[in-house]
Amino acid sequence: MVARTSREVLRWYESLYLTYPIVVPKWDLSNGYTYAEILHVYYPDDINMLNFVNGRSLNSRLLNWALIKKFLKKKNLSISNDFIDATLHGKDGGAEELLEQTYELLTNKKAYSDATYERDNHFTDHPYEQSLNYYQRSHISKLIKNNLKISELITDPSYAHQEKKIDMIRDQLKIDRENIRIDNPERFDLKRTITERCLRKPLQSNANAQDWYVKTFSARSRSATAKSNKTNSMTPQSRQMSANISKQNSRLQSYNKKGIIHPNEENTLYKEIILKQHSIPLSDLIQKSESESL
Repeated sequence: MVARTSREVLRWYESLYLTYPIVVPKWDLSNGYTYAEILHVYYPDDINMLNFVNGRSLNSRLLNWALIKKFLKKKNLSISNDFIDATLHGKDGGAEELLEQTYELLTNKKAYSDATYERDNHFTDHPYEQSLNYYQRSHISKLIKNNLKISELITDPSYAHQEKKIDMIRDQLKIDRENIRIDNPERFDLKRTITERCLRKPLQSNANAQDWYVKTFSARSRSATAKSNKTNSMTPQSRQMSANISKQNSRLQSYNKKGIIHPNEENTLYKEIILKQHSIPLSDLIQKSESESL
């Protein structure tokens, strides 16, 4: 944790000779007592250390940080509340950000930030998880436990807010798993999809859309006609008479006075329409059937 704090900030708070030295900022600053002692060095008349409780309970932490927020508002010190809440709940990166912002306000100097280290804006352990191998990373239950603290659930019992955080953690884990599978295809035995295996030929420059449609339509009509001829040739000759009689009866039953065809799976004419819908227009088929029935 100390390694992630810039060297200027590290030297700064070590030079203050605090009663309780900061070793791990995430834990040492969570109760607010040490942070109040830092402010006491610069504002000894405004900060009374007897008002603060050096305890680890949630009530003592809330009391200390409430006094600190009141003091910051009185002195017009623009410290982000997100950094304070992240430090209070002991979240990753919150205490380091709070120390850097306090250092810049009190010393009027710019803290050096290491560009190689990535800090999460949501104060999660995602940068740490990315530094591990894919087989060493935590699962969803462990991630929720690490990034959603019990103190957060007590201070903010909103189920909608908690569900939003859990969804964010789950979505991030899903994206990471997909990237891992893409980066290690041999480990997970990934196979190309049908779309990736298909050979796609681009359209020629001299191709016309109308000609392409006519060719496609004629190919579909030939395939539909061949399929209908094949089914008709397989019909036994002994059943042709009975099939023709049942066909005529079904045609008469499928028509009403207005000439409307009702969809019926047992209707032979309806099957022919479904079979030939890509080869013969529906209006021509109805006219042909009416002439045959007359």
